[in-house]
Order: sequence, then C-alpha cells, then structure tokens
Amino acid sequence: MAEVALKHVGKKFGEVLAVDDFTLTIHHGEFMVFVGPSGCGKTTTLRMIAGLEDITFGEIFIDGRKVNLVPPKDRDIAMVFQNYALYPHMTVYQNMAFGLKLKKVPRDEISQRVRQTAELLGILEYLKRKPRELSGGQRQRVALGRAIVRTPKVYLFDEPLSNLDAKLRVQMRLELKKLHEKMDTTSIYVTHDQIEAMTMGDRIVVMRDGKVQQVGHPLEIYMHPKNRFVAGFIGSPTMNFVEHVRVEKEGERLFVVTEGLRFPVPRERSQALSAYLGREVVLGVRPEDLSENGVPDAQETFKAYVEVVQPVGNQIYIDVKAGGRNLLASISPQSQVKTKEEILLRARIENLHFFDPVSEETIA
Repeated sequence: MAEVALKHVGKKFGEVLAVDDFTLTIHHGEFMVFVGPSGCGKTTTLRMIAGLEDITFGEIFIDGRKVNLVPPKDRDIAMVFQNYALYPHMTVYQNMAFGLKLKKVPRDEISQRVRQTAELLGILEYLKRKPRELSGGQRQRVALGRAIVRTPKVYLFDEPLSNLDAKLRVQMRLELKKLHEKMDTTSIYVTHDQIEAMTMGDRIVVMRDGKVQQVGHPLEIYMHPKNRFVAGFIGSPTMNFVEHVRVEKEGERLFVVTEGLRFPVPRERSQALSAYLGREVVLGVRPEDLSENGVPDAQETFKAYVEVVQPVGNQIYIDVKAGGRNLLASISPQSQVKTKEEILLRARIENLHFFDPVSEETIA
C-alpha cells in the first residue's frame, strides 16, 4: 500500500490550463474516484500521477517519494485503460505475464501469480485464448489481471468500464469493489459517470474546468454539496433548480417564495438565509424529495400540472409544471397519476438546498 499526495499540481497545454492547483492526499488502501464532465482534467491528473504527462507545476509523491521526474516504469504503479490496451498477437497468459517478464521475475513465480490472478478474476479457462476470441467483459478482466498480477503500490483506472454495456458495467463495478477490498491497495479511478463514483468510491473528487470543486464521502457530497455545480452533477435524476426565489419573512419564520411555490425555511437554516432577506436565491430540490402525498393548505404542498409520466420500474418520473416552472419528481411506482391532470406535491423542506445566485456557492 502507498499514500499518494498531490500538492498544488497543475498542467498547461500551451496557453490552456487543463489542471489548476490540484491538492489532495489519497490514503493507504483508499479507493479514490475522480469524477466530472468530459474535459474537466480528471484523466490528465491521472496521467500526471502515472508519469504519462509532465507536470507544469506542483509536486506529486507516491509512498513519500517525490516522483515528478521519475519515469512511469519506476513509479510502481499499474494502469488499466479505457480501451483495454491488450497485445492482440499474445494469449491472455502472455498479456498478463508480460510486465513480470520485463521485471525478470522467475518463470515459476510468473506462472503461479498469473494463474492465481486469473482464478480470482474468473478467466482461468481463457489463458490460452487471444483477445479477439474474448467478449468485452472478458477482455476487461484480462486488462485488470495484467495490472493486478504486478502487485504494484498504486492502481490507476482510466474509465475502464465505459466500453461495456449497462448490465455488465453494474456487474463489473461490484467485482472491482470486491477486488479492492481483497487486495487492500491504494486505487485511483477516473469516470464521468456519477453513479459509478457514488457506488465505488471511499471518497470522490468532483472536478470542473481543471479545478477541484469538492472532496468527500459520496453521501456527504450528495447531502451537502458545496455549490450548484456539484449539486447538479451528483445525483440521478439531476436536482431541480428554481431561479428568482425571494427570501421573505412572516412573523418569526422565513419563507422562500416564487410564482406557484412557497416553502418555509427549515429553522436550522434560518440564520444563514436571513442574510438574504428581501433578496433572491436559487432553490434546489431533488426529484426524490418531491412526493405525491401533498396535503391541501399545508406549507410544504404545492399544485402541479402533470405533463409527462415516465415509468422506470421501481419508480415513476413525472415532469410537472408549477407556477410556470418545470420540475421533475420521482414518485411511487404504485401511483395512478396521469398526464394532463393537476396533483398536489409535497416537498421535504428539510432537504431543500439554497445557492447564492452570483457565486453559486451553497448557502448554509
């Protein structure tokens, strides 16, 4: 196991700053996930850790050793790529053994390690086959095996499941997580899929435009996003955002008010929202925090007109219009809701999110 530390790391391509002031410590045995949209700098950061990209500024340490100028082969890392990167003319066994042969590992030890790893990954029976004779999932297991067999200090994964179909991705996510727990090795995983990040990471790093937006445990980031970008990126379906919501006071209670919507502010959030009294904020509410059991005249209830009903098995997504605003709600699959009807929706006010309209930072 090894700790990986990045200190104010940056990368420029010409005048373009692809990664800016990236600072992070990845602990021994941790499964860390970098997540963000395409072009946010996550793969570039991974490639700098691997030594495949030069660092423009900053420092990277692996197991306490500064590796800025250390060649990739001497960093004791193993990388699994998106496109598998297998040698087509070699058998599965030869692909997995190749790195060990370069390190002059004895032949008997190579055989033992390759077979143990192949058994662990369920590909023992394919050792004599070539990559073209394997399915996508089997080839991905070979790519994983080639990395695992080397027993490096750090594993680096660059969107390794993106070429697999949806069902196989779910299966491989589970298998990768089990493998990590068995091997207990430091792992860094890059993905643009926030579901992968949430289900696999011990911690996740959300990136945007080369900058770290937030680092934390998956549920911490989901429940307490630091800004509007993180709130909108993490969570599926994505969070609803309502612009031009005014903070008003009635008696001793604060309310957020806009056309068709009026919610009391949770008391524990009142102090932070009081600074915005008479001003506008952006309201965020997740689809799963809107339910169909609205009670007439209740403070958290509002009328909504159903435009689209989307059954997805274990839940129903409904697109509704409330006060001219389009919202998405996730409701029970037993619901009998129909299009073109008016219903009462209830918001879980304790789960509402509020953002500054200018800085887009979370309020409270």
